[in-house]
Amino acid sequence: MTRGCEVCDARRLALRLIMMGSRHGSPLNLIFDADDTLWDSNIHFLEAFDEFAVAVIDSGRPVDRTKVHAAVRRAELELIKTHGYGRRPYVIALHRAASELVPGDPYARLREEIERIGASLIDRHCELLPGVAATLTELAQRHKILMFTKGQRDEQMLKLERSGLAHLFSRVETPREKDEQAYRQLVLEAALDPDATYMIGNSPRSDINPAVRAGLRAVFIPHPQTWDLEEEEIVRVDGRVIEVSTFRRLLEVF
Repeated sequence: MTRGCEVCDARRLALRLIMMGSRHGSPLNLIFDADDTLWDSNIHFLEAFDEFAVAVIDSGRPVDRTKVHAAVRRAELELIKTHGYGRRPYVIALHRAASELVPGDPYARLREEIERIGASLIDRHCELLPGVAATLTELAQRHKILMFTKGQRDEQMLKLERSGLAHLFSRVETPREKDEQAYRQLVLEAALDPDATYMIGNSPRSDINPAVRAGLRAVFIPHPQTWDLEEEEIVRVDGRVIEVSTFRRLLEVF
């Protein structure tokens, strides 16, 4: 069976489940990721890294883009353990990488440029992806809408407020990690029926696979700029994962 047929079969299964739920008068629980599902985000980090790499390489020390990327990644992964995900931790990672790659006076001269790059990253507006506002507005009329997204809570809440969509969500959670246990805890605390609950997002690692392992259903919406650390093979179990090409196509499923 081709992947396209699997997707079609999964959609048909989802529609049957939705119709069964509708007969009982119960709306579904639709849980949404935020970054790169509702609005662009990772592209901002990629562009900030590009500016940072140019600044470091132009500092005169013998470093190349590969070394710069490796240093930023090391600092980033260490900071995630203590600061979580977010734009402010990423700026700290840039400072740590620069001090490792070009210590002493070269780093001191780079500090102001890193602060400029960081301020632009933190303040940058996250544009809604096509169809998100209209689709969410319609879905919220017949289903329960929740948000479950990684990142520092103040950053994510500000992005949600700027989006104009905050009023549509009955619950917003910003866990440190979105692993299987985090999903099980959300189900328990929000009193969700797993069979009537869908996690919707662009990340196989954080949105799809742990939700499925926790007993939920999921909808995968690929994004071309998904963070590379969020990529992994999707776990497909008993038609619990649906894949759609665009956010608007959620209206064909729900």
